[in-house]
Amino acid sequence: MKEYSRVRLIVEKEKYAKDGAHKGMDGWICDPRNINGQWLVCFDDEEKFAITIIPIKEEDLELVRE
Repeated sequence: MKEYSRVRLIVEKEKYAKDGAHKGMDGWICDPRNINGQWLVCFDDEEKFAITIIPIKEEDLELVRE
């Protein structure tokens, strides 16, 4: 994974849900740094409006495309 990779959240966790991110949502990595095993991910809707931008553990993400 790297900056601008398209990713999907593959788990439902309360800490993500409270910020509006839920299992199955697609987003993109918006920072080139992986900090403590986490990527900063911007989740957006079909019209490409940002819903939330939060750090997500790499193990909780599935790579859709780089």
